[in-house]
Amino acid sequence: MDKNHTHEVKIRINGKEKSFHPHSKRKKGKKQPDTPVASYEDQVQEGPHMEEEDLPLIIVDETAAAAEKKEEEDFEWVLPKEPVKQEKKETTSEKTTYIEDLRQVNKANGKKSRPQSFGKKKLAPPSFSKQLIVSILMAVGIGTCLGFLILAIMNISSDNPLNPNQPVAGSVSDQAENDNPETTGNSGEQSVTIPAQGVAVLQGGALSNMESANATIDTFKSQGFSAVAVGTDTIYVLVGIGQTVEGMKSLGAMATDKGLETYAKEFAIPEKTFNSLTAQDATVLQEGQGLYKELAAASSLLIQGGSLDSAAVEKMNGHFEKISAVKAEEMTDGPKQWKDLLVGAYQHIQQYQTSKDTSDLWDAQQKLLEATAFLYQ
Repeated sequence: MDKNHTHEVKIRINGKEKSFHPHSKRKKGKKQPDTPVASYEDQVQEGPHMEEEDLPLIIVDETAAAAEKKEEEDFEWVLPKEPVKQEKKETTSEKTTYIEDLRQVNKANGKKSRPQSFGKKKLAPPSFSKQLIVSILMAVGIGTCLGFLILAIMNISSDNPLNPNQPVAGSVSDQAENDNPETTGNSGEQSVTIPAQGVAVLQGGALSNMESANATIDTFKSQGFSAVAVGTDTIYVLVGIGQTVEGMKSLGAMATDKGLETYAKEFAIPEKTFNSLTAQDATVLQEGQGLYKELAAASSLLIQGGSLDSAAVEKMNGHFEKISAVKAEEMTDGPKQWKDLLVGAYQHIQQYQTSKDTSDLWDAQQKLLEATAFLYQ
Protein backbone atom coordinates (compact mmCIF):
# COMPACT_ATOMS: atom_id res chain seq x y z
CA MET A 1 0.00 0.00 0.00
CA ASP A 2 1.24 3.48 -0.77
CA LYS A 3 2.24 5.33 2.30
CA ASN A 4 1.19 8.61 0.80
CA HIS A 5 -2.22 7.31 0.24
CA THR A 6 -4.40 8.24 3.12
CA HIS A 7 -7.49 6.43 4.27
CA GLU A 8 -10.34 8.59 5.15
CA VAL A 9 -13.07 7.38 7.52
CA LYS A 10 -16.35 9.12 7.44
CA ILE A 11 -18.81 8.97 10.29
CA ARG A 12 -22.27 10.36 10.18
CA ILE A 13 -23.37 11.69 13.53
CA ASN A 14 -26.71 13.42 13.95
CA GLY A 15 -27.06 13.77 10.23
CA LYS A 16 -23.68 15.44 9.89
CA GLU A 17 -20.86 13.71 8.15
CA LYS A 18 -17.36 13.97 9.57
CA SER A 19 -14.12 12.72 8.16
CA PHE A 20 -11.20 11.26 10.14
CA HIS A 21 -7.68 10.43 9.07
CA PRO A 22 -6.41 7.78 11.43
CA HIS A 23 -2.83 7.88 10.12
CA SER A 24 -2.40 11.64 10.01
CA LYS A 25 0.06 13.15 12.49
CA ARG A 26 -0.08 16.44 14.13
CA LYS A 27 2.58 18.94 13.37
CA LYS A 28 5.00 19.70 16.08
CA GLY A 29 4.81 23.07 17.71
CA LYS A 30 1.49 23.72 16.31
CA LYS A 31 -1.28 23.01 18.68
CA GLN A 32 -4.28 21.41 17.16
CA PRO A 33 -7.59 22.38 18.53
CA ASP A 34 -8.99 19.65 20.69
CA THR A 35 -11.94 18.10 19.04
CA PRO A 36 -14.11 16.34 21.53
CA VAL A 37 -14.84 12.75 20.65
CA ALA A 38 -18.17 11.67 21.97
CA SER A 39 -18.45 8.25 23.57
CA TYR A 40 -20.93 5.63 22.43
CA GLU A 41 -23.30 6.28 25.29
CA ASP A 42 -23.17 10.05 24.68
CA GLN A 43 -23.74 9.49 21.02
CA VAL A 44 -26.79 7.35 21.81
CA GLN A 45 -28.10 10.01 24.18
CA GLU A 46 -27.37 12.83 21.72
CA GLY A 47 -28.96 11.03 18.84
CA PRO A 48 -31.90 9.03 20.04
CA HIS A 49 -33.30 9.14 16.59
CA MET A 50 -30.25 7.54 14.95
CA GLU A 51 -31.02 4.69 12.68
CA GLU A 52 -29.18 1.39 12.99
CA GLU A 53 -27.71 1.79 9.60
CA ASP A 54 -26.32 5.27 10.56
CA LEU A 55 -24.29 3.76 13.43
CA PRO A 56 -20.69 2.81 12.86
CA LEU A 57 -20.14 -0.73 11.71
CA ILE A 58 -18.19 -1.68 14.77
CA ILE A 59 -20.95 -0.48 17.08
CA VAL A 60 -23.52 -2.51 15.26
CA ASP A 61 -21.42 -5.64 15.70
CA GLU A 62 -21.03 -5.05 19.45
CA THR A 63 -24.78 -4.68 19.87
CA ALA A 64 -25.47 -7.97 18.09
CA ALA A 65 -22.88 -9.73 20.24
CA ALA A 66 -24.45 -8.34 23.42
CA ALA A 67 -27.91 -9.49 22.31
CA GLU A 68 -26.64 -12.96 21.45
CA LYS A 69 -24.96 -13.24 24.88
CA LYS A 70 -28.18 -12.21 26.59
CA GLU A 71 -30.14 -14.87 24.67
CA GLU A 72 -27.66 -17.50 25.77
CA GLU A 73 -28.00 -16.44 29.38
CA ASP A 74 -31.80 -16.32 29.21
CA PHE A 75 -32.13 -19.67 27.41
CA GLU A 76 -34.01 -22.22 29.55
CA TRP A 77 -32.61 -25.72 29.43
CA VAL A 78 -35.39 -28.31 29.54
CA LEU A 79 -34.26 -31.70 30.74
CA PRO A 80 -36.31 -34.85 29.96
CA LYS A 81 -38.26 -36.32 32.86
CA GLU A 82 -37.17 -39.69 34.12
CA PRO A 83 -39.67 -42.54 34.08
CA VAL A 84 -41.83 -43.04 37.17
CA LYS A 85 -40.59 -46.62 37.66
CA GLN A 86 -37.06 -45.38 37.82
CA GLU A 87 -38.01 -42.98 40.61
CA LYS A 88 -39.73 -45.77 42.61
CA LYS A 89 -36.74 -48.02 42.23
CA GLU A 90 -34.41 -45.27 43.42
CA THR A 91 -36.73 -44.56 46.36
CA THR A 92 -36.79 -48.22 47.39
CA SER A 93 -33.06 -48.46 47.07
CA GLU A 94 -32.62 -45.37 49.17
CA LYS A 95 -35.01 -46.78 51.82
CA THR A 96 -33.17 -50.10 52.01
CA THR A 97 -29.84 -48.32 52.30
CA TYR A 98 -31.24 -46.16 55.10
CA ILE A 99 -32.40 -49.26 57.09
CA GLU A 100 -29.03 -50.91 56.74
CA ASP A 101 -27.22 -47.77 57.77
CA LEU A 102 -29.57 -47.44 60.76
CA ARG A 103 -28.74 -50.99 61.89
CA GLN A 104 -25.07 -50.21 61.67
CA VAL A 105 -25.58 -47.08 63.75
CA ASN A 106 -27.55 -49.00 66.40
CA LYS A 107 -24.91 -51.69 66.49
CA ALA A 108 -22.19 -49.07 67.00
CA ASN A 109 -24.19 -47.49 69.84
CA GLY A 110 -24.67 -50.86 71.61
CA LYS A 111 -28.38 -51.11 70.84
CA LYS A 112 -30.09 -54.36 69.89
CA SER A 113 -31.36 -54.42 66.37
CA ARG A 114 -34.86 -55.62 65.64
CA PRO A 115 -35.28 -59.21 64.45
CA GLN A 116 -35.48 -59.70 60.75
CA SER A 117 -38.95 -60.12 59.37
CA PHE A 118 -37.93 -61.53 56.02
CA GLY A 119 -37.22 -65.08 57.26
CA LYS A 120 -35.50 -67.15 59.92
CA LYS A 121 -31.78 -67.15 60.08
CA LYS A 122 -30.36 -70.51 59.16
CA LEU A 123 -28.42 -72.15 61.95
CA ALA A 124 -25.16 -73.86 61.25
CA PRO A 125 -25.35 -77.68 61.56
CA PRO A 126 -23.82 -79.10 64.76
CA SER A 127 -20.36 -80.51 64.62
CA PHE A 128 -19.68 -84.22 64.27
CA SER A 129 -18.56 -84.54 67.89
CA LYS A 130 -21.80 -83.01 69.17
CA GLN A 131 -23.87 -85.30 66.95
CA LEU A 132 -21.93 -88.31 68.24
CA ILE A 133 -22.46 -87.34 71.89
CA VAL A 134 -26.18 -86.74 71.34
CA SER A 135 -26.53 -90.11 69.56
CA ILE A 136 -24.78 -91.93 72.43
CA LEU A 137 -26.96 -90.23 75.06
CA MET A 138 -30.13 -91.05 73.11
CA ALA A 139 -29.05 -94.69 72.72
CA VAL A 140 -28.33 -95.00 76.45
CA GLY A 141 -31.66 -93.37 77.34
CA ILE A 142 -33.70 -95.54 74.98
CA GLY A 143 -31.90 -98.69 76.14
CA THR A 144 -32.53 -97.83 79.79
CA CYS A 145 -36.24 -97.20 79.13
CA LEU A 146 -36.58 -100.49 77.26
CA GLY A 147 -34.81 -102.30 80.09
CA PHE A 148 -37.19 -100.91 82.71
CA LEU A 149 -40.15 -101.71 80.45
CA ILE A 150 -39.08 -105.34 80.02
CA LEU A 151 -38.42 -105.64 83.74
CA ALA A 152 -41.87 -104.26 84.52
CA ILE A 153 -43.49 -106.72 82.10
CA MET A 154 -41.60 -109.60 83.71
CA ASN A 155 -42.70 -108.49 87.17
CA ILE A 156 -46.31 -108.20 86.05
CA SER A 157 -46.20 -111.61 84.44
CA SER A 158 -44.49 -113.21 87.44
CA ASP A 159 -47.90 -113.92 88.92
CA ASN A 160 -48.70 -116.03 85.84
CA PRO A 161 -46.89 -118.77 83.89
CA LEU A 162 -43.48 -117.00 84.00
CA ASN A 163 -43.36 -117.88 87.72
CA PRO A 164 -44.52 -121.50 87.67
CA ASN A 165 -44.68 -121.88 91.45
CA GLN A 166 -47.13 -118.96 91.79
CA PRO A 167 -50.81 -119.96 91.60
CA VAL A 168 -52.56 -118.86 88.44
CA ALA A 169 -54.65 -115.68 88.85
CA GLY A 170 -58.19 -116.79 89.53
CA SER A 171 -56.95 -120.38 89.60
CA VAL A 172 -58.56 -123.36 91.27
CA SER A 173 -56.95 -122.74 94.69
CA ASP A 174 -58.13 -119.20 95.42
CA GLN A 175 -61.10 -116.86 95.11
CA ALA A 176 -63.52 -119.57 96.21
CA GLU A 177 -64.76 -117.39 99.03
CA ASN A 178 -64.41 -114.03 97.27
CA ASP A 179 -65.79 -114.69 93.76
CA ASN A 180 -69.01 -116.55 94.39
CA PRO A 181 -71.42 -116.79 91.42
CA GLU A 182 -74.03 -114.04 91.28
CA THR A 183 -77.62 -115.13 91.92
CA THR A 184 -80.70 -113.11 90.92
CA GLY A 185 -84.47 -113.72 90.75
CA ASN A 186 -87.02 -115.68 92.76
CA SER A 187 -87.20 -119.39 93.29
CA GLY A 188 -87.71 -121.18 89.97
CA GLU A 189 -86.65 -118.13 87.97
CA GLN A 190 -83.15 -117.53 89.29
CA SER A 191 -80.02 -116.99 87.19
CA VAL A 192 -76.40 -117.59 88.23
CA THR A 193 -73.33 -116.10 86.55
CA ILE A 194 -69.98 -117.81 87.08
CA PRO A 195 -67.22 -115.22 86.42
CA ALA A 196 -64.36 -115.79 84.02
CA GLN A 197 -61.33 -117.49 85.55
CA GLY A 198 -57.95 -118.91 84.70
CA VAL A 199 -56.63 -122.38 85.48
CA ALA A 200 -53.33 -124.17 84.92
CA VAL A 201 -53.66 -127.01 82.41
CA LEU A 202 -51.55 -129.62 80.66
CA GLN A 203 -52.40 -129.44 76.96
CA GLY A 204 -51.97 -132.48 74.73
CA GLY A 205 -52.68 -130.72 71.42
CA ALA A 206 -54.53 -127.97 69.54
CA LEU A 207 -56.38 -129.42 66.56
CA SER A 208 -58.67 -128.21 63.82
CA ASN A 209 -61.22 -131.05 63.71
CA MET A 210 -62.91 -133.33 66.19
CA GLU A 211 -61.72 -136.51 64.50
CA SER A 212 -58.07 -135.68 65.19
CA ALA A 213 -58.98 -134.57 68.70
CA ASN A 214 -60.68 -137.88 69.48
CA ALA A 215 -57.65 -139.79 68.21
CA THR A 216 -55.39 -137.78 70.49
CA ILE A 217 -57.70 -138.36 73.45
CA ASP A 218 -57.60 -142.12 72.88
CA THR A 219 -53.80 -142.04 72.76
CA PHE A 220 -53.50 -140.35 76.17
CA LYS A 221 -56.13 -142.52 77.81
CA SER A 222 -54.45 -145.68 76.55
CA GLN A 223 -51.35 -144.60 78.47
CA GLY A 224 -53.30 -144.10 81.71
CA PHE A 225 -53.82 -140.33 81.46
CA SER A 226 -57.01 -138.35 81.48
CA ALA A 227 -58.03 -136.33 78.41
CA VAL A 228 -60.94 -134.22 77.15
CA ALA A 229 -61.63 -131.93 74.18
CA VAL A 230 -62.83 -128.33 74.55
CA GLY A 231 -63.49 -125.61 72.01
CA THR A 232 -65.08 -125.38 68.57
CA ASP A 233 -62.93 -123.48 66.03
CA THR A 234 -59.70 -124.67 67.63
CA ILE A 235 -60.11 -127.87 69.61
CA TYR A 236 -57.84 -128.16 72.65
CA VAL A 237 -57.08 -131.56 74.12
CA LEU A 238 -56.59 -131.09 77.87
CA VAL A 239 -54.74 -133.82 79.77
CA GLY A 240 -54.49 -132.37 83.29
CA ILE A 241 -55.65 -129.47 85.49
CA GLY A 242 -54.13 -128.03 88.63
CA GLN A 243 -52.99 -125.06 90.71
CA THR A 244 -49.74 -123.97 89.08
CA VAL A 245 -48.05 -124.22 85.68
CA GLU A 246 -45.01 -125.78 87.36
CA GLY A 247 -47.22 -128.54 88.70
CA MET A 248 -48.51 -129.15 85.18
CA LYS A 249 -44.94 -129.45 83.94
CA SER A 250 -44.38 -132.26 86.43
CA LEU A 251 -47.39 -134.10 84.99
CA GLY A 252 -46.05 -133.40 81.51
CA ALA A 253 -42.75 -135.07 82.43
CA MET A 254 -44.70 -138.26 83.14
CA ALA A 255 -46.28 -138.06 79.67
CA THR A 256 -42.89 -137.44 78.07
CA ASP A 257 -41.55 -140.64 79.65
CA LYS A 258 -44.23 -142.50 77.69
CA GLY A 259 -43.45 -140.71 74.41
CA LEU A 260 -46.30 -138.17 74.54
CA GLU A 261 -45.91 -134.47 73.85
CA THR A 262 -47.59 -131.98 76.16
CA TYR A 263 -47.51 -128.24 76.92
CA ALA A 264 -48.14 -126.63 80.33
CA LYS A 265 -49.88 -123.25 80.24
CA GLU A 266 -52.61 -121.08 81.71
CA PHE A 267 -56.06 -121.63 80.29
CA ALA A 268 -58.85 -119.03 80.40
CA ILE A 269 -62.42 -120.13 81.09
CA PRO A 270 -64.94 -117.50 79.95
CA GLU A 271 -67.86 -116.21 81.97
CA LYS A 272 -70.92 -118.44 81.97
CA THR A 273 -74.54 -117.63 82.94
CA PHE A 274 -77.25 -120.15 83.89
CA ASN A 275 -80.89 -119.07 83.66
CA SER A 276 -84.27 -120.48 84.90
CA LEU A 277 -82.74 -122.06 87.98
CA THR A 278 -84.25 -123.25 91.22
CA ALA A 279 -82.84 -122.36 94.60
CA GLN A 280 -81.17 -125.81 94.78
CA ASP A 281 -79.53 -125.23 91.39
CA ALA A 282 -78.11 -121.92 92.59
CA THR A 283 -76.72 -123.56 95.75
CA VAL A 284 -74.94 -126.28 93.75
CA LEU A 285 -73.43 -123.79 91.30
CA GLN A 286 -72.24 -121.45 94.03
CA GLU A 287 -70.76 -124.09 96.31
CA GLY A 288 -69.53 -126.12 93.35
CA GLN A 289 -67.08 -123.35 92.29
CA GLY A 290 -65.14 -123.64 95.52
CA LEU A 291 -65.16 -127.44 95.44
CA TYR A 292 -64.03 -127.45 91.76
CA LYS A 293 -60.92 -125.38 92.55
CA GLU A 294 -60.02 -127.36 95.69
CA LEU A 295 -60.38 -130.74 93.99
CA ALA A 296 -58.17 -129.69 91.05
CA ALA A 297 -55.41 -128.46 93.36
CA ALA A 298 -55.60 -131.54 95.59
CA SER A 299 -55.60 -134.14 92.80
CA SER A 300 -52.67 -132.61 90.90
CA LEU A 301 -50.66 -132.24 94.10
CA LEU A 302 -51.24 -135.86 95.07
CA ILE A 303 -50.21 -137.06 91.57
CA GLN A 304 -46.89 -135.22 92.01
CA GLY A 305 -46.34 -137.13 95.28
CA GLY A 306 -47.38 -134.35 97.64
CA SER A 307 -49.76 -134.42 100.59
CA LEU A 308 -52.78 -132.37 101.65
CA ASP A 309 -52.84 -130.15 104.72
CA SER A 310 -55.72 -130.27 107.14
CA ALA A 311 -56.99 -126.78 106.22
CA ALA A 312 -57.37 -127.71 102.54
CA VAL A 313 -59.11 -130.96 103.45
CA GLU A 314 -61.50 -129.12 105.78
CA LYS A 315 -62.50 -126.59 103.08
CA MET A 316 -62.99 -129.35 100.53
CA ASN A 317 -65.17 -131.37 102.88
CA GLY A 318 -67.30 -128.35 103.79
CA HIS A 319 -68.20 -127.55 100.15
CA PHE A 320 -68.88 -131.24 99.44
CA GLU A 321 -71.35 -131.58 102.30
CA LYS A 322 -73.42 -128.62 101.05
CA ILE A 323 -73.55 -130.00 97.50
CA SER A 324 -74.32 -133.59 98.47
CA ALA A 325 -77.22 -132.41 100.63
CA VAL A 326 -79.12 -131.20 97.56
CA LYS A 327 -81.45 -133.87 96.15
CA ALA A 328 -81.15 -134.67 92.45
CA GLU A 329 -84.93 -134.51 91.84
CA GLU A 330 -84.93 -130.86 92.95
CA MET A 331 -82.40 -129.81 90.32
CA THR A 332 -82.41 -129.05 86.60
CA ASP A 333 -80.23 -130.94 84.13
CA GLY A 334 -77.29 -128.50 83.86
CA PRO A 335 -76.56 -128.01 87.55
CA LYS A 336 -77.26 -131.72 88.15
CA GLN A 337 -74.52 -132.68 85.65
CA TRP A 338 -72.16 -130.23 87.31
CA LYS A 339 -72.87 -131.79 90.73
CA ASP A 340 -72.29 -135.36 89.52
CA LEU A 341 -68.87 -134.45 88.07
CA LEU A 342 -67.68 -132.78 91.27
CA VAL A 343 -68.99 -135.55 93.51
CA GLY A 344 -67.29 -138.16 91.32
CA ALA A 345 -63.91 -136.33 91.52
CA TYR A 346 -64.23 -136.06 95.30
CA GLN A 347 -64.98 -139.77 95.66
CA HIS A 348 -61.93 -140.79 93.57
CA ILE A 349 -59.66 -138.69 95.77
CA GLN A 350 -61.13 -140.38 98.84
CA GLN A 351 -60.50 -143.80 97.30
CA TYR A 352 -56.86 -142.86 96.70
CA GLN A 353 -56.44 -142.19 100.42
CA THR A 354 -56.96 -145.89 101.07
CA SER A 355 -55.73 -147.54 97.82
CA LYS A 356 -52.78 -145.27 97.04
CA ASP A 357 -53.42 -146.13 93.43
CA THR A 358 -52.50 -143.27 91.09
CA SER A 359 -55.18 -144.30 88.64
CA ASP A 360 -57.79 -143.05 91.14
CA LEU A 361 -56.20 -139.62 90.93
CA TRP A 362 -56.25 -139.66 87.11
CA ASP A 363 -59.93 -140.64 87.30
CA ALA A 364 -60.48 -137.60 89.52
CA GLN A 365 -58.62 -135.50 86.92
CA GLN A 366 -60.92 -136.90 84.22
CA LYS A 367 -64.03 -135.75 86.12
CA LEU A 368 -62.52 -132.30 86.71
CA LEU A 369 -61.58 -131.92 83.00
CA GLU A 370 -65.17 -132.77 82.04
CA ALA A 371 -66.37 -130.15 84.54
CA THR A 372 -63.99 -127.68 82.80
CA ALA A 373 -65.53 -128.53 79.43
CA PHE A 374 -68.98 -128.02 81.00
CA LEU A 375 -68.00 -124.44 81.98
CA TYR A 376 -66.18 -123.72 78.70
CA GLN A 377 -68.99 -124.74 76.32
